Amino acid sequence: MIRIISIFMLILCLIASACSFFIPREKPDGNSLTLWMPGASSVQVLSDWNDWGGSVSAGGIINPVSGRMERVDGGIWSLDISWLPGGVYRYVFFVNGYKWTRDQSNPETAEYEGRIVSVVRVPD
Repeated sequence: MIRIISIFMLILCLIASACSFFIPREKPDGNSLTLWMPGASSVQVLSDWNDWGGSVSAGGIINPVSGRMERVDGGIWSLDISWLPGGVYRYVFFVNGYKWTRDQSNPETAEYEGRIVSVVRVPD
């Protein structure tokens, strides 16, 4: 009986701690973009403000340093966008040089070349 209770308590603890992974973070505040992706080796932001990683002007080739995010604690990647002029911008995370990932913590979306991407509003 004690073993069953212990297993039940363990399952409850695992469920309770896992719930925090499903709670979305606040959408971008206009100062930085963040992504929790602990297994990534590189993350870039492709966006309106950097010609989608340079691919618009370079014949579809993404510049590997354009929009490069910085890895910070706990597998979080961050990019400061406080320098951007006020406005509305579309963006997507480009993970490990091949995977487009929409910002799941940001419910505001738009379309870019048939793909759903995220939108950030930078205040004036």
